[in-house]
Amino acid sequence: MKKNHLLIGAAALIIAVVAGYVAWDRHQTQKLQDATLTRIDNATQSLRTALAPSNDPIAQSQVVAAAVERVDQDLSALRATAASRILLLGAAADTYLHTTRELLKRQAAVLVLDTSVRNGITAFRGHLTGNRGAANWTGEAVRLKNRLEQDFREYQRAVTAHTSIADGYADAHKALAGLVAESRIPPTAEITAARDRTTAAARTLTAEVEATRRMAAPR
Repeated sequence: MKKNHLLIGAAALIIAVVAGYVAWDRHQTQKLQDATLTRIDNATQSLRTALAPSNDPIAQSQVVAAAVERVDQDLSALRATAASRILLLGAAADTYLHTTRELLKRQAAVLVLDTSVRNGITAFRGHLTGNRGAANWTGEAVRLKNRLEQDFREYQRAVTAHTSIADGYADAHKALAGLVAESRIPPTAEITAARDRTTAAARTLTAEVEATRRMAAPR
């Protein structure tokens, strides 16, 4: 009889230990899931704020740069956790945060370079219409033209990268859409609209650069 009591007691203890471990494991998994969802929400907020239309590209570029840093920190934190507990959500969140970070990086570059190119156009045109008899006029014209062309090439590369990543956003959206509420992530159309604004602005700026080149062409 005493032996039976010992066996029952041991079995009860094992059950209690197992139940405790299961409860702890569920708690840890829930904590990780909640933290991951918060990181997704933060990325979404950053994405929507950063890609919103703005009339002040310099101020907006600072907003985007801060957003890049936040998303990068969240991505690093996600990758440092035991994401195997939430394998599918963890992998999809990683893709989403990575895509968001890379898109925002290019958005920041586009905004900064847009301003640089516009300032370069203004400076170069002003020089062309200035006193051509001034000392070193030709040398300064060449310097301004080369700087404008360099900034414009970098701008074009940034726009191309921005467009490519925006086009790939659909894959990141699809990976998460079946795992979280769709309200947590911007629809693909929202990102496409931001991409279209960027490419439209690029077409306008390209036309201004080409007009400036014609001004500088030999007559």
